[in-house]
Amino acid sequence: MDLLADLSEPQREAVTHKDGPLLIIAGAGSGKTRVVTRRIGYLIRQGVDPYKILALTFTNKAAGEMKERVAKLCAATNLWISTFHSTAVRILRREIKAIGYSNDFTIYDEDDSLAAVKEALSRLNMDPSTWRPPMLANRISRAKNSLVGPDEFRELLGGGQQGQVIASVYKKYEEILKANNALDFDDLLVKLLVLFQEHSGVLARYQEKFQYILIDEYQDTNRCQYILAKSLAAHRNICATGDPDQSIYTWRGADIQNILDFEKDYPEAKVVKLEQNYRSTKRILQAASELIKNNRLRKEKTLWTNGAEGTKVRVVECEDEEEEAEAVAERIAELRGKGLKCSDFAIFYRVNAQSRAFEAALRNKALPYTIVGGLEFYQRREVKDVLAYLRLTVNPSDDVSFNRIANVPPRGVGDASLDRLKAWAQGQGSSLLAAVQRGSEVPGISGKAVKGLQELKKLFEQLSKLPKFPVAEVVRKIIRVTEFEEHLRLEGPQGLERIENVEELVTAAAEYDERAPEGNVAGFLEEVALVADVDTWDDRANAVTLMTLHSAKGLEFPAVFITGLEEGLFPHERAMAEGRDLEEERRLCYVGITRTKLYLTMTYARARTKFGLRSSAIPSRFLSEVPDAAVERIQRGVRVADEEPRGRKRANAYWSGEAEDESGLLPGDTVRHPKYGVGHIMALDGWGESRRARVKFRVGGEQTLVLKYAKLEKLE
Repeated sequence: MDLLADLSEPQREAVTHKDGPLLIIAGAGSGKTRVVTRRIGYLIRQGVDPYKILALTFTNKAAGEMKERVAKLCAATNLWISTFHSTAVRILRREIKAIGYSNDFTIYDEDDSLAAVKEALSRLNMDPSTWRPPMLANRISRAKNSLVGPDEFRELLGGGQQGQVIASVYKKYEEILKANNALDFDDLLVKLLVLFQEHSGVLARYQEKFQYILIDEYQDTNRCQYILAKSLAAHRNICATGDPDQSIYTWRGADIQNILDFEKDYPEAKVVKLEQNYRSTKRILQAASELIKNNRLRKEKTLWTNGAEGTKVRVVECEDEEEEAEAVAERIAELRGKGLKCSDFAIFYRVNAQSRAFEAALRNKALPYTIVGGLEFYQRREVKDVLAYLRLTVNPSDDVSFNRIANVPPRGVGDASLDRLKAWAQGQGSSLLAAVQRGSEVPGISGKAVKGLQELKKLFEQLSKLPKFPVAEVVRKIIRVTEFEEHLRLEGPQGLERIENVEELVTAAAEYDERAPEGNVAGFLEEVALVADVDTWDDRANAVTLMTLHSAKGLEFPAVFITGLEEGLFPHERAMAEGRDLEEERRLCYVGITRTKLYLTMTYARARTKFGLRSSAIPSRFLSEVPDAAVERIQRGVRVADEEPRGRKRANAYWSGEAEDESGLLPGDTVRHPKYGVGHIMALDGWGESRRARVKFRVGGEQTLVLKYAKLEKLE
């Protein structure tokens, strides 16, 4: 096929730029994936060896789509197209021995990492009720993404108790992972960077191999990914594709400056802007463009389309979250009458807890739905138990997996016996599985526990003889040898549901066998460890999709609902005090809007229940930033007795940017209080002398103040 025939001029310019750095600013719906895949095809047709091309993206779903498109363009089979983390694993499996790990290392997910943090606390004799493991795990993850090790972390935090404790747990946690021959998710990139920094010969090999590097969603790269990409791009043939207006992952380490500063890193870079949108109507683009203009951290561009004007964006005011969900369900039913399928609809929300009301409303209307990002299949207890057995067949040093299944199914090895086994194993410098082989030597273990350890020893002698392929057969034998289904049947009806999940795991393994005929157990475990929320979403099911706005990135739907547009919810209260955080919330709203092809509805409630308490809500500032010309405003649930509906009065005053009282204050304003100091207005409520402000002070915490008496000074 002609690679350039159906491309616009800017798209052709990006595809045909062969050598030297290239920055593609790709607006939402501008054909970004088409350009990246055509560029790969063009390079190959220009004589570039496919093996010397590295294409990186952020989800398995995106990588899979890219592979399919490239396969239609050329017959190359040895391309490296994958996520950053999958590429890191592929290199580490070959090279990690150079930094002291075995290449059969285990990849820990969040639950496994949390278990390792708890073990670190136990070894340091620290109380987990005082030092919460999730908080510690989060701080360790953030430190790793910033490339800060335990010792440097200790220095950065100074001499305070909290800093010293976190640094100590971090150090012990790293020791546990090393002893277990395990890497957590952050380590996959960090250890690759360590490998390259400590072994220049290894880096040189991969620099020579990857002569052309293409990075999709460059605005989402964190510091480690940025340094890795810069290290590998020795030939400077690096193509970064992305959109600063869609940078929404600061909370997991992404740095928008990486794309904003690309031209500083590569002064000779060619810059191409893709501004024609092929997805949305003119009114939807108008709403998105006017909204995002309020951000400062961006590269100027103007999305445009040759498409239809389209229907106006509906902004719907509701009484509460129940009516909001009802309004959404009714609109879905209405649009289905115009020929749309259930799978054409997506409901976006800021936090997962918002899904409950929508689920109930959709059930009442008999509308099928699917949730992206609920309890993941691979996080279910029974599935993780079987996977723990499977992991131990590959990596016998994995104590976290051993801890998980030592007494599953029950075999009389209680916590006290397990603690004695751990203490003895640590003294011997061995793994728990190795200690089981010498169980008779462990002091203080007797009775049922001795018998249980003997059972474990025999069990793992059997499992160690299993072949590593086909994976489905290995999983079946583990289930049979451990009598796992019999164990689950004892749980009654719930156990039967768990058995179905275990059987589904066998199906997943069989699908892997078919997909990867040269794969093995380690490969299957690797695939499971790197799966993301959106990767498990079945986009072929005819069901309404419910997901957070963060999960919606890269997707598109004919009809979209962005819900919960209230100050403190969206934008989220954690982001309202800082300008950069608020800009990210606005980008998140922009991402939601630009997922829409035809019909966009934005909803908010006048009151919402939180922690069991109902409180008034204020419309999100983002609603005031969407132009009136593109909007149809709808009000529901207004009491007929109201001479002037409170909801309409409050909303219109806020949308127009006018103050509602003499104070001139609005949500988002920074203020000073004589007692509490400087703070940020989260919400306003009430009228006249009863007008109140909910203010989050930097020192005084959150306070609700009556404006008449509060003496708040508005700060610029």
